[in-house]
Amino acid sequence: MKIKHIAQALIIASTTLSSTGVLAEGYTNSPVRVAIDHQGILYVQKDDSFGVWHRQALPYGQKALAASGGYFHYHFGTSPEDPGYAYYEGATFSVSESGNAFRYKDNNWQPVTGCWGATDVSSFTVAHVYCVNGDGTLKKFNDATENFEGNYRIDNEVITKIDVALGGVIWAITESDKLYKFNGIRWEQQSVACAKLCTLKDIAVGSGQVYLVASVYGSNDGPQSVYTLNDGELVKFGAFYNIDVDREGVIWAISNYTRTLFYKRPGMSEFAEDTQMSQRVSSNIGG
Repeated sequence: MKIKHIAQALIIASTTLSSTGVLAEGYTNSPVRVAIDHQGILYVQKDDSFGVWHRQALPYGQKALAASGGYFHYHFGTSPEDPGYAYYEGATFSVSESGNAFRYKDNNWQPVTGCWGATDVSSFTVAHVYCVNGDGTLKKFNDATENFEGNYRIDNEVITKIDVALGGVIWAITESDKLYKFNGIRWEQQSVACAKLCTLKDIAVGSGQVYLVASVYGSNDGPQSVYTLNDGELVKFGAFYNIDVDREGVIWAISNYTRTLFYKRPGMSEFAEDTQMSQRVSSNIGG
C-alpha cells in the first residue's frame, strides 16, 4: 500500500473508531459497485449494512459509458496496538462517452491518462485493471505512475468489451463477435456456437459462470439478453439488459424492459429488486 493510502486509511479509521458503536458496526469488508443511469450519471455503493448508493457524476458534465467496481477494506481496531483501518483499494474506474478514463479516489472521479478513446474498463484488484483503448487494444493500469500503460492486443482482432475475472484473468469480446480468454501468455479463442446469428454485446465472469450479453436473431426478449456459456452453447439466463458479478459472487442485473437494477446473492433462489435504485433507469453496472 502506498504511504498516501496508509494515511488516508488511518484518517478514515480514526474517524470511524471515534464514532458510535452502531456506526462502526455498519462498515465491513465489502465490494464496491458502480451503476450508471440512463443519463450517464454514476452511483457508487459499498455493500455494507448501510448499502447506500451515492451519486458521483463525472466532472465537467461528462456522461459515463462503462465502469468497474472495486473493494473497501475495513478492520475495527480493538486496542492502541490494533488501530484498525478503512480504505478503498483504488480499483474502481469508469470511462466516459468521450473516451476518457477516471479513477474513483478521495470520494470523487479523477482523470487518468494513457487510455485514449476508451470504450470499456474492468478490474480485479488494483494490480489487475485494464481499459479498452480506442484502437481495440488493451492498456494496463500502473499504480506507481497512476497511468494506463503498455499494449495488449489480439492479432487481427479489435477488442470491444472485457471482464477481468478472479485472479486477474482477462476475457474479451471482439468486433467480429469472437470470445477470447488470456491464459497469462497468449489469447485463446473460446467456442461460441451462434455463428452469425448473434451479436456479442458484453461479458461478465464470476461464480463459476461466463455470462454473455448478446443480441440473438429471432429472440423475443428485446434488443439483448443474458446467456451463460455451456460447452460453447448459449443458454438463456434471463431477460436482462446487462449483468455483472462482484468479487463476493453477488450477481447484479438490469432488467430488459424497465431497466431496473436487481441483485442475487449466493444462496438466494430468485433475484430481488434494489429498492434504492428502483426510481432510476439503469443502463450499466460494474461490480
